[in-house]
Amino acid sequence: MEELKRIAAHRATEYVRDGMVVGLGTGSTARYAVEKLGEMVKEGLDIVGIPTSLETEQLARKAGIPLSTIDEHDIDLTIDGADQVDGDLNLIKGGGGALLREKMVASCSREEIIVVDESKITDRFSFPLPVEVVKFGWKSVARKLESMGLEPARREFVTDNGNYILDCRYGSIDDPEEMERMLNGIPGVVENGLFVGLATMVIAGTTRGAKTIRRQ
Repeated sequence: MEELKRIAAHRATEYVRDGMVVGLGTGSTARYAVEKLGEMVKEGLDIVGIPTSLETEQLARKAGIPLSTIDEHDIDLTIDGADQVDGDLNLIKGGGGALLREKMVASCSREEIIVVDESKITDRFSFPLPVEVVKFGWKSVARKLESMGLEPARREFVTDNGNYILDCRYGSIDDPEEMERMLNGIPGVVENGLFVGLATMVIAGTTRGAKTIRRQ
């Protein structure tokens, strides 16, 4: 499985060109892309990286990638992972806890390349949906999520932004866009792990090589 992740991540770095501002994702698959970009920088590639988490920032600095922020730059291309990808290239993200910064960076990117192993491609979402909430009154937010038919459980984790994450089980998500809107309309919800319409390309690592799927 790790080799499939590496195949996808390395293929994605082939889209990076000199002078680009590159969003650097978080997670086990995105990590391979960051490490590969570090090698390319050592070979002369001229880029600026925008990390999506403190973890990725540390990894990128160690790899020698020059860094900045979304306050300073528009982003040409972001390479990130996902927990699941549906047939419309909608995503569930946030298993690594960086969903807020990942979504902010994705929304500022001209292109968002998602790298996964082939097991992450699905017809219907089933991965628990992460919802980032402020600490104040988080149990009241959890009750509102329950009233929507979700089953939230607080993760033993605090995000880089100082918030909690509620991992929500569900029956089905028939309309990801509407679910995303409803969740973000709850006071106390900072962001949720549904990424709708943000991925422009998915590269899946398979036993036969890298498979590329572009948004239609």
